[in-house]
Amino acid sequence: MIIRNYKWMEEIIYISLYGLELKMKKIKGIFCHDLPIYKDKNGMYGCTTLTDDVFKRYLNHVDELVVATRVYHLDCTLEDVHQEKITLPNLKFIDIPNLNKPQYLLTRLHRATKMMEVEFKECDLIFIRGGTIADIGVALAKKYNKPYFCECAGIAFEGLWYYSLLGKLIAPFSELHTKKMVRKAAYVAYVTDEYLQKRYPTKGVAANISDVVIEKVEDAVLEKRIEKIKSRRPDEPWIIGTAAGLMTRLKGQQFVIEAMSRLGDRYNIRYELAGTGNPEYLLSVAKKFHVEDRVVIKGEINHNEILSWMDSLDTYIQPSMQEGLPRALMEAMSRACPCIGSTAGGIPELLEPDAIFKRGDILQLTNIMSEFYESNWYDHSRYNYSRVKHFRRDILEEKRKDFIGRYRNYVLNGK
Repeated sequence: MIIRNYKWMEEIIYISLYGLELKMKKIKGIFCHDLPIYKDKNGMYGCTTLTDDVFKRYLNHVDELVVATRVYHLDCTLEDVHQEKITLPNLKFIDIPNLNKPQYLLTRLHRATKMMEVEFKECDLIFIRGGTIADIGVALAKKYNKPYFCECAGIAFEGLWYYSLLGKLIAPFSELHTKKMVRKAAYVAYVTDEYLQKRYPTKGVAANISDVVIEKVEDAVLEKRIEKIKSRRPDEPWIIGTAAGLMTRLKGQQFVIEAMSRLGDRYNIRYELAGTGNPEYLLSVAKKFHVEDRVVIKGEINHNEILSWMDSLDTYIQPSMQEGLPRALMEAMSRACPCIGSTAGGIPELLEPDAIFKRGDILQLTNIMSEFYESNWYDHSRYNYSRVKHFRRDILEEKRKDFIGRYRNYVLNGK
């Protein structure tokens, strides 16, 4: 028998062999982000933010993941500085030096780019998060004509504008660059429902997937909170709290301290501040407004204990000047804690309108605090508890896995 249509047969064989080659080939990805990771004296890497759980999201889709981020070298162990050890196999770290100062960009940018370019040539999937290292990643993706996956988690302009005079000069250019980066991405995962999508539209495929996940939401938590509200005595202090860095003014704790002063001694308030960093500035603000005896620096609270601390609060306040979707606020909501927040980032998407004040507006914050002080908080407690259920780990991880899978299929199979 003579096979006449041999070209058709050749095409079938070619497609089959190509598919087999894809299955046999190890898929390699690269993760580009400016957040620091620590390398201890034993050569172990660790971080409290970029953890095994975070990297698993990408290793579900690649055989090997290259991590390009800032690396700080320690002369002690990770345990000594309370960093979580990264233990996953198939991770390769590029020790990128700090590039976040003008003099570092001049002296280190070329070397950092060359370090990343070696890996980029062999990478299939490219994950871009933010910062100077992510900018290098986008430039290399363009150079090698590789589609990238962008995670949009915050406002570039605000991240620079509130830091220094130099930051104010750089902020407009960074904002324009971020708009271009997101617009040209093949796939974009936004942490908000609407806020960042409006600010940074994309021509690519988009999805709203929070980078903050809540482990579990139990009905007993709401019941316990309602009982706490019912049993609160009028003579007890109103305990409010914020969990954020203590060294930066961007988190806005100073506004809460000033609002306490405006409310006066008639309001029995205690403000507890959890977080890392030097609290000297916040203590000076408390002293300036004569409320230093009512401001308590809790310092760093272990993550395993943070929820118990939030259970002890009457109200949680997120007074930030700049945010994406704040983890601490969502964790407080998961404890059915009544919350107040600023208009920064995606905060208004989480809370009820009467719990939101214009960022930096101390008068409006003072008025809301006064109303909260004299209310019973039941409605806010129930609303927060219900709203945060949408951020359960099982829901978000399935959504994220599907979305990254679509990007993987697009890169490898062109569809």
